[in-house]
Amino acid sequence: MTFLRFISVQFTCMAFDAFVTWMLLSQVGVPGLLGKTLSSLSTAAFAFLYLRRPGALASTGRFIVTSITLISLLVSYGIFTLLLLRNPMLQWPLALIAASAAALLLSLIGYSRAPRSSLER
Repeated sequence: MTFLRFISVQFTCMAFDAFVTWMLLSQVGVPGLLGKTLSSLSTAAFAFLYLRRPGALASTGRFIVTSITLISLLVSYGIFTLLLLRNPMLQWPLALIAASAAALLLSLIGYSRAPRSSLER
């Protein structure tokens, strides 16, 4: 998988997570942590199905990219939760931006550390 395609997958997942979080928290009125939990679960399902569709990636690169994506989603959820629990006065959009930026940085580090032979197939 090329770097540009990997980044597009990560941005797609990050945008989907932000959109679902915004819909649940602002429009539906779900409490903050419950909304982010539901958003993270739906984004993980979206990422898993998106990366497992036929012709998406070669079979060996598929596992690594899916793992990196799901781990970065888990980190995003954890950072969002910790930010809101440790500082209740913090607004959720700022926590979402910080958590998404940290998860994107983690996914870039994971991509750079992944074995090249399995990603380029």
